[in-house]
Amino acid sequence: MTDFNAAADVARALHMALAGDIRIQDALGVPARLYDDPPEDPLFPYLTYGPIRSEDNSADGARLTVHMMTLHVWSRYTGRAEALALMGTIAAAINSAPLTLETATLVSRHIIYTDIFRASDGLTLHGILRLRVSTDQELETL
Repeated sequence: MTDFNAAADVARALHMALAGDIRIQDALGVPARLYDDPPEDPLFPYLTYGPIRSEDNSADGARLTVHMMTLHVWSRYTGRAEALALMGTIAAAINSAPLTLETATLVSRHIIYTDIFRASDGLTLHGILRLRVSTDQELETL
């Protein structure tokens, strides 16, 4: 069974790591424009958190959970340069940040893919970054 506390813990740790990263702050302001739900008229560029999917991957006595997380980058800069730079900055922050978890142990993290395309408004570039985070929880003893 998937542990929802671990999913929330991973989401919190990722947000804290991104919000505290100086490279992210340089790109997205202080405080960094990181949103679950962006304001009505946001300042560009910014990042929104998308879906989180968690799957139980336990085996041989290990309580492993795989969390797939989607991050969205939004840019109004002419051309793809800003969106590409932001994706690189976010990837670097994810790969180097300590993800401190309270309910589980971090096993691995890696970026599955990135994609950048023009949004339907014709003005905004939309970047997607899919992240896979694996966690382990010790079995509780009775």
